[in-house]
Amino acid sequence: IPNMKFIAAACWLLMAGLSVEGSILLRNSDVDWSFEENMMFRELGMMSFTKPPTKHPTKSPSQSPSFEPTKECHDEIEFKARVKGVKIKCHSINSDTTRAKYCHELRRFNDGPLLPIKQFCPEACNFDCSPTLPPTVEPQVPPTMIPTKLPSNSPSSSPTETPTDSPTSGPTPLCRDNPKFVTRVEGTKIKCSSIDSQKSREIYCHHKRRFKDGPLRPIKQHCPEACLFDCSPTQSPTEHPSQSPSESPTGIPTKFPTKVPSDSPSEGPTYDPTLAPTEYPTMPPTDSPTLSPTEGPSKFPPEPPTKSPSNGPSQSPSQPPTKIPTADPTKLPTKVPSDSPSKGPTKSPTSSPTKSPTKSPTKEPSESPSKPPTKKPTESPTKTPTKSPSEPPSQPPTKTPTDSPTKSPTESPSHDPSESPSEPPSKSLTPTPFLCEALATKNYAEYEEKVKEIYRIVSGQDAFDGTDPDRMDALNFILDEGLCVDPPRMIQRYISALFYYSTEGETWEESVDWVSPKHECDWNGIECNDDLIITRINRDDNTLRGTLAFELCDLPLLNRLDLDSNQIGGSIPDDIGRCQNLVSYDLDSNNLTGSIPESIFNIQGLRSIDLDTNNLTGTLSRKFGNLVDLSYLSLFRNQFRGTIPVRMSLLKNLQIAYLEFNDFTGAVAKSICDNLKTKDKGGNLQALNTDCGGPNPEVSCVCCTQCFG
Repeated sequence: IPNMKFIAAACWLLMAGLSVEGSILLRNSDVDWSFEENMMFRELGMMSFTKPPTKHPTKSPSQSPSFEPTKECHDEIEFKARVKGVKIKCHSINSDTTRAKYCHELRRFNDGPLLPIKQFCPEACNFDCSPTLPPTVEPQVPPTMIPTKLPSNSPSSSPTETPTDSPTSGPTPLCRDNPKFVTRVEGTKIKCSSIDSQKSREIYCHHKRRFKDGPLRPIKQHCPEACLFDCSPTQSPTEHPSQSPSESPTGIPTKFPTKVPSDSPSEGPTYDPTLAPTEYPTMPPTDSPTLSPTEGPSKFPPEPPTKSPSNGPSQSPSQPPTKIPTADPTKLPTKVPSDSPSKGPTKSPTSSPTKSPTKSPTKEPSESPSKPPTKKPTESPTKTPTKSPSEPPSQPPTKTPTDSPTKSPTESPSHDPSESPSEPPSKSLTPTPFLCEALATKNYAEYEEKVKEIYRIVSGQDAFDGTDPDRMDALNFILDEGLCVDPPRMIQRYISALFYYSTEGETWEESVDWVSPKHECDWNGIECNDDLIITRINRDDNTLRGTLAFELCDLPLLNRLDLDSNQIGGSIPDDIGRCQNLVSYDLDSNNLTGSIPESIFNIQGLRSIDLDTNNLTGTLSRKFGNLVDLSYLSLFRNQFRGTIPVRMSLLKNLQIAYLEFNDFTGAVAKSICDNLKTKDKGGNLQALNTDCGGPNPEVSCVCCTQCFG
C-alpha cells in the first residue's frame, strides 16, 4: 500500500475533479515528492509531479537523463550587439520581422564563442534551447568536467579534462580560431574576432596570409570558427594524393605529382614533374632540376631566374634577366636586356639599350642600331661631350654643376650647389631642411628630436624606446604629418592618436576620420570648445579594446569620458586624479580590473561615476565623502567587498546609488538613510540598491529602495 502522503494527495486531487489548477497547487505545495511517488502518479495516468528542474546544471552528469530537462531558455539581459549599424538587445526583437532580421546573425557575448543571436535571446527569438529528453548523440560544447561512461559518437570540440574509458571513433577536431592571428587586408588590420558577419566573411576569409613563419593559407584556416569553415582533419591520411589539388599546397610535397597542378606552387619541388605544367613556377627555384622535364615550359618565368637557362625560352622574360645568356638567342628580344651579351646578336635590337656597354663588341653587329644611346658612359671618356648628362654622375664630380641635375646623387656633394636638387638625396649626411618656427627647428633631425622631447614630458622618458607600439604609432603619426604647431596643440593631437591606437582603433566598429589629416576636433566622437580644445571623448558601444592611456589627463579641459559598452581592459589609471576638470566618468560594461584609485577622490567637481558591470575589486574608500558634488554612482555587478562607508552620508547631492551584485557586507548606516528623499524628508537620494534581499541578505538595509539577493 502506498504511503499515507501519496493516498492523501490522490484523494485530494480526485475531490478537486483532477483539475489542472488543483494539480498546480499541489505541485507548488510544501509536500516533498519522491521519484517513486512521481512514477506512481504516472502509472495512474495522472500528471507527473516532478520537482522543477534545477536552475543550474550539476557538476557531474547524471547516469540517466531527467524526465524533464533543465530549462535555461532565458534571454541574456546584458546581451548587446550591432547588426548592420543598428544597436539591439533581446527586448528589441519583438516581432516576426525583427526575428527574421536578427535571430540568425552570429555574434559573441562576453568573449564566448560565435553563436546565433537566437541562443542569447531564445525567448525573444522563439527558440527552444532546452536539452532533449534522451542523451544527445553529439558532444556538448564545452565538454563536461567528468567523462561519460561511454564515448560520444563524434568527438568533442575540445578534449575533456579526464579521458573516457574507451576512445571516440574519431579524433578531436582542431577547428579553433587562432587568438594570436593578426594581419592586414587592403590596409585594414583584422583579427579572427573582427570577422563577425557574413559580409566580413566574404571580404576576408578567402585571402591568403601567413602566421609567423608558417605556410601561406586562406584566412579561413587561421579563423575557422569566425569564417564558419570546417577544418576537421580526416580520420586517417590518404595513401595517394587527391586527383585535384588542395586550395593551398601542402608544406611537404607528395611523392607523386597530382593530375592537376595547384594554383600556387609547393614550398618544395615534387620528385617527378606534373603531367601538365603549373601556371607559376615553384618559389624559390629548385637547386637541381626534376628527374624528368615537363612537357612544356611554365607560362611565367621564376623569380629569381634559374641558375641554368632552359632549353627553350619562356613566353615572357625573367625578372630580372638571367646572368648567363641562353645558348641560342631568343626569337624575340627580351623587354629587359641581360647583364652580359648573348654569344650571337639577336636579329632585332632590344627595345631599350643595355645599362652598360659590352666589354667587347659583338662579333657581328645587330641588323639595326639601338634607338637611344647607352645610359652608362664608356670606360674611357668620349672626345666630345654629350648633349645631356649621363644618369649616374662622373667620378669624381665636376667642379661646376651641370645645367640640369643628375638623376642619381653624387657620393659627395659638388663644390657649388645645383640650381635644383637631385631626385634622390645624396649619400652624404647633409641634414634635410625642415623649417618649423613654432618649434624653432631648421632641419628634420632637429624637428624629430624636439617632437620626442615634448612627448616624453607626458609619456615618460622611455616611451619611445621601441617597447611600446601604441606610443610609437602615435609618434610616427605626428612625424609623418610633419605637424608644426605650438606644443599644447602638438600634445593634444598626439594624445588623440594615442587613444585610437591604445584602444585598437583598427578594430572599432566605426572610426570615421580618426588618425586622418583632419583636425582632431573633427574626428567622430571628439568634442571641442570654441578654441578647439578637447572637452569630451564619446566612443560608447564601439568595440573598443586594449587599455586606457594615462595621458588622457594631459587634455587640460577634458570634462566627459564616455566609453561604456566596450571591451576595454586593464585598470583605471592610478593618476586619474590629474583630470581635474572631469565631470562624468562613464566606463560601465567593460572588462576593467583592479580597484578604484585613491586619486579619483581629488576631483572635486566630479558629478557622475558609472563603473557598473566590470571586474573591479577592493573596498570603497572613506574618501568617497570628498566628492561633495557627486549625484550619480553606479557600481553594481563588480566584486567590491567590505562595508559601505559611513562617510557616504556626506554626499548630500547624491541621487542614485546602485551598489547591488557585489560582495558588500554589514549594515547601511542610518546617516546614509537620512539622505533618502521621502514625503517627510527633503533629501536628494532617490534610489539606493544593495544586496539586502533573499533569505540570508549580505547587507542589512532598512531604507533601500530595492533589495537584491
